Formats: sequence, structure tokens, C-alpha cells
Amino acid sequence: MKWYEKIFFRMDRSDLSYEEAMDIYKKQRALLIDVRTPEEYKKNHLKDAVNVPFYEIENIGNEIRDKDEIIMLYCKTGKRSNIAKEILMQNGYRNVYTVKVKI
Repeated sequence: MKWYEKIFFRMDRSDLSYEEAMDIYKKQRALLIDVRTPEEYKKNHLKDAVNVPFYEIENIGNEIRDKDEIIMLYCKTGKRSNIAKEILMQNGYRNVYTVKVKI
């Protein structure tokens, strides 16, 4: 299955497993964002992830102007990444997904 098929088949869902997310990340230009605090990020984070704490996610428009960019968010339990996803979607970003990870 191709990377875009995985996303399109998930139109009713906006969460990805770690394996699905890494497959998409490797094949596509996607942004992987850790929405935890800077302290949590420093302790441990996924390789190549950038840290944008969920309480600063509204400022992402200054950095990501393409609203069609594939954005994958993660945190420890999924609560903060879901909040960040909703904020981004309300601001017009169309390809926002949460990633289930164990950190």
C-alpha cells in the first residue's frame, strides 16, 4: 500500500500508529512534532522530531505556511497532541494526524 493510500483510507480517523507514521515520514515530506514540554523533549524524543509545545501550537503558522503540509503530532498519552491537532485544523491545516507512540 502506498503512503497516500494509508492516509486516504483513514479519512474517518486522524491517528496513525508509530509504524504507519514512520513509513509516511520516510517516503514523504512530512513534519513530525513533539508537543510535550521542552523538558520532556530533552529527556527523550523521536529522532528528527521538532519540539513545539502544545500551548504554543497556534504560533506554528509563522513557521508552516503551507496548509496542505503533512503534520504528525505526538505526546506521551495523546491528550496534548489531540488538542494541538484540533487547534491546527481550526486554523485551516488539512493534513494533521496524531501518532500513537510510547515514550
